[in-house]
Amino acid sequence: MMPSLFFPRRLPQSVRLLALALLSVFLSVFTQGQGDLRSMALDAALPVQWFDSRTAALWDGVVGSLQSRAALEAENARLRQALAAAQPLLLDRDILRSENRQLLALLDSFPQAPGRVMAARVIAENFTAGNQIITVDHGQNDGVFIGQAVLAAGGLAGQVVAVGTMTSRIALLSDLDSSVPAQSAANDQPLLVNGTGDPRELQIPFQARNTPLRAGERLVTSGLGGRYPPGLPIGTIQSIRRNGTQAFADIRVRPAVALGRLNTVLLLWPQGQQQATKTP
Repeated sequence: MMPSLFFPRRLPQSVRLLALALLSVFLSVFTQGQGDLRSMALDAALPVQWFDSRTAALWDGVVGSLQSRAALEAENARLRQALAAAQPLLLDRDILRSENRQLLALLDSFPQAPGRVMAARVIAENFTAGNQIITVDHGQNDGVFIGQAVLAAGGLAGQVVAVGTMTSRIALLSDLDSSVPAQSAANDQPLLVNGTGDPRELQIPFQARNTPLRAGERLVTSGLGGRYPPGLPIGTIQSIRRNGTQAFADIRVRPAVALGRLNTVLLLWPQGQQQATKTP
């Protein structure tokens, strides 16, 4: 249906079409020699053309932005999935790197071990008030025995206190029940080094206020009792406090081993000591 903007609806459709055709012919003939009129028409159409081109460009920009955002969201989701999948591998890599550093430090600490040694991985820790226990992945099947000395990078770490078929529990030097026969590397004075429940600190009990010990002295195992070979590094005297109301000095020792950060240890079979029989 022809719109009724120019013609009333009562006129037949054929009449309206004829009138529009005649109008078109008239305008075409009339504007043949009217250059100014053509220019005016072009100038009048310029804002419409500019608005149309800007609208099209704006629409293309919006569509491109939406497509870019969708692509970025998809890439973000993919990267998140890849990161989640890689996290266990990164954690394993960090653990292996830490273990490798400790193994290299062990080699530097004991270029000639005082007996046969076996590397063991720490698989659990129990650091509570007074208890300083770690669990390693070797046990009776590997010949581990109760009382066995355990080394770590820097020196003595502790001793085996419980043995299972494939795992063992080790009490560190910092355990409250730990007591190691020791001596000063400078003057062979016999001492005991006890745990305090703090992996960063040990203590020497029963030393008189006028003890000849000095801060900075290195302590090693004395070999008394036969449990630990002599000469294993234990730690360094960190401080000596003398209280006038007490008979003994308060002597604190910094462990030679980072007892709170162990990933790998060495189980020691001293020279001349037979390995325990493996369980069938």
